Amino acid sequence: MKKLVIFDMDGTIYLGKDLIPGSLEAFQYLNREKIDYVFFTNNSSHDLDFYYKKICDFGIKCDRNKNFYSSTEIAIDYLKEQGFKKLFVIGNKSLKDKLSKDFELVTKYNEKIKLDAVLAGFSTELVYQELRDACLYLQTQDVPFFATNGDYRCPIENGLYIPDCGGMIEWMRLATNKAARVMGKPDPQVIYTLAKMFNIDLKDVLVVGDRIYTDILVGVNAKVDSVMVLSGETKMEDLKKYPYRPTYIINSIKELPDLLKKI
Repeated sequence: MKKLVIFDMDGTIYLGKDLIPGSLEAFQYLNREKIDYVFFTNNSSHDLDFYYKKICDFGIKCDRNKNFYSSTEIAIDYLKEQGFKKLFVIGNKSLKDKLSKDFELVTKYNEKIKLDAVLAGFSTELVYQELRDACLYLQTQDVPFFATNGDYRCPIENGLYIPDCGGMIEWMRLATNKAARVMGKPDPQVIYTLAKMFNIDLKDVLVVGDRIYTDILVGVNAKVDSVMVLSGETKMEDLKKYPYRPTYIINSIKELPDLLKKI
């Protein structure tokens, strides 16, 4: 039996405002079996309080401090460890407000200002000036380029999608010839960090998600078991496009309790 399950949210537990059938029962099972779980999102357009309220409103039992983590926290921890102080950030106000507690944020391009890094996050408040200024810094200064995530699109209701951070940083790469280092999934540090937090061996970790190139690949990179649900972005026919595979495939989170009983 696994001891820690790391869940994606969008496309795995819910689609936009709609809870995926079976989600409540799956978490009731985890609680009964005393299996720890973490909601991990690559989406940096909202803070963790937003996700905590959303999950609670669905009726799922959770703890704000124990059960939630995101690519934003991974990025902040890394940037602080590297001693970076001055950043140019593309992202929503919630991301910038959080970063401003630990870093000095530069808001406009100025050739006289020396940056430590450029950080891009999923932004639903994006304006062209931010992209322009970030690209200018990346071309005129030898600064590292980071992104909270590399997801190309974000699933919403009715099987539709909206652009995500991956497409944005690809646009920036084409303009600057600099590729971003993605700090969230599929970087295996996500798994290592959470396993350490819960004091659990990697063999006892399971990753569950709907995106093969982030949720499943992070499991592959960290060498832990993964479950792909078909309720979100990735469909069975998409698997042939990739050289790696999930450990298990289920239709939706509704089937997770039965799977956990077998592994």
